[in-house]
Amino acid sequence: MSKSVEFGVNAGVALLRINRPASRNALNWAAQEAFADAVAAAGRHDAIRALIISGAGDAFISGADLKELAAHTEAAAGERLNRVMSAALAALIHLPFPVIAAVDGDAVGGGCEILTACDLRLAAASARFSFRQVHNGLTSGWGGTSRLVALIGQSRAMELLLTGRTFDAAEAQAMGLIHRIAPPGTNTLEAARAWGEELLWLPRHALAATKSLVHAAARLSPADANREEARLFINLWPSADHVEAMNAFAEKRPPVFNCDP
Repeated sequence: MSKSVEFGVNAGVALLRINRPASRNALNWAAQEAFADAVAAAGRHDAIRALIISGAGDAFISGADLKELAAHTEAAAGERLNRVMSAALAALIHLPFPVIAAVDGDAVGGGCEILTACDLRLAAASARFSFRQVHNGLTSGWGGTSRLVALIGQSRAMELLLTGRTFDAAEAQAMGLIHRIAPPGTNTLEAARAWGEELLWLPRHALAATKSLVHAAARLSPADANREEARLFINLWPSADHVEAMNAFAEKRPPVFNCDP
């Protein structure tokens, strides 16, 4: 993994941080590969219960590094960019634990596409957002359009993608692109970590199943989504965490989850 992408785990909460502040955390070829490697590493790490994605300095992620890519106008470069990052974000979506975006600064272009692949999204009040791909003569290229439509609806997504305009955290929250705005004076990364630590106490198998079900419901027919819900529900019913929840209720005490292997 390159120095441009940091990855580590602390007490069940992992951090994947883009560390290219001089380039506003734009992803060059090396950083794209390192990002994909970090997502793969997270998927192999049994101790992770939540993953935070953030950027160093005063930006979240500014998409691909246009300074480097300007020298590569051949179709093969576009294919590589699409392939590496689309696969990385698909893998991010399929991780069996919640992924939290900590947006402490601007999210631009592909940075907004990464944002849409996160399960929970928190931003500083000063953060700004822009799906600017159209200003570069492009569409989204990392799977962002379908995810944006699923998150905020076709009409809102159409306006943001056609204009590429910049909007603030308050508007992003109002349309459902982000869930929380960090309170004034609060470090966004610390707020995201506190959110991740809240999730540590919840039953991890139920969290994984719920995440999987929500993503499935966005692409399946209602009948197929209901069948998947029934399968997951029935599988979880005899689980140690569900038995613990029922016992704790009967004994009028807080449940203690995640004690099973």
